[in-house]
Amino acid sequence: MTTADESLPELLVSIHHAFPAMRLRAIRAIGKLGRSARDALTALSKALDDNDAKVREAAAQAIGQIGPDALPLLAQMLKHSDKYVRRNAVWALGKLGPLAKDVAHDLCMALRDEDPRTASGAAQTLGSMGTEAAAAIPPLAEAMRGTNIVLCRLAAKALSQIGSPALPTLITHLKHHDPFVRGEAAMSLGWMGPAAAAAVQPPPFRWQSAIVVAQSKSAGATTGRRKRCRRAMTTRDHAPTEASLRRIARQEIRCCSATLPRWSRAPATRAQDAA
Repeated sequence: MTTADESLPELLVSIHHAFPAMRLRAIRAIGKLGRSARDALTALSKALDDNDAKVREAAAQAIGQIGPDALPLLAQMLKHSDKYVRRNAVWALGKLGPLAKDVAHDLCMALRDEDPRTASGAAQTLGSMGTEAAAAIPPLAEAMRGTNIVLCRLAAKALSQIGSPALPTLITHLKHHDPFVRGEAAMSLGWMGPAAAAAVQPPPFRWQSAIVVAQSKSAGATTGRRKRCRRAMTTRDHAPTEASLRRIARQEIRCCSATLPRWSRAPATRAQDAA
């Protein structure tokens, strides 16, 4: 346990201890100091190359707990050889939100990381920046079209969080050859809420529009359709048309606007690694 009278200089001495357990204890104690431990960044950066994997991971976590002062180091950590260091880097940047906009380019590169959890975390972090991540729209769109279904969904969600700058991209993906991508584009337009309403309206005097309006008056019917749409879009064998996808998006917009706060229908947050 860390004692109350341990100061940062004492902990910095312990970080070089011969025994890994002592180094690990000191690093964890430094992390608990938060932003007041910014003077330890140099020592923690060296600990990222420790021979002990637990020490490396603890150092990455401690750097993330320091906050915005660690931003340059966090950007470097995205290229570390240890995937657990990279995962902790995207986790820490995600907590910073728009404050991490200066490393958006590095996060875009992380979307191609060989570790799926690092790539997924990068997508979520870019989404947390909102409109500040507008420059990341092309890389997110590329990730959305990839073979990783989880990354596809998180990239689509990130585009919806970026907002109106991503509208043309999502509308274009309603015509993608992959039905899963088309479905995720429709759901993301729904998550955007009223901001996407005009973009998903059908042409005037379409008979399909009249049927959708009539059916949407039944809350039970709407809920049932949404459940069926969600099940259908979990498989790549389903091939909805562009018109049906626009109906799905409009249904999501109505439900989000009427009953739920903005972004409350987000997919599951990034899972923690159990390995």
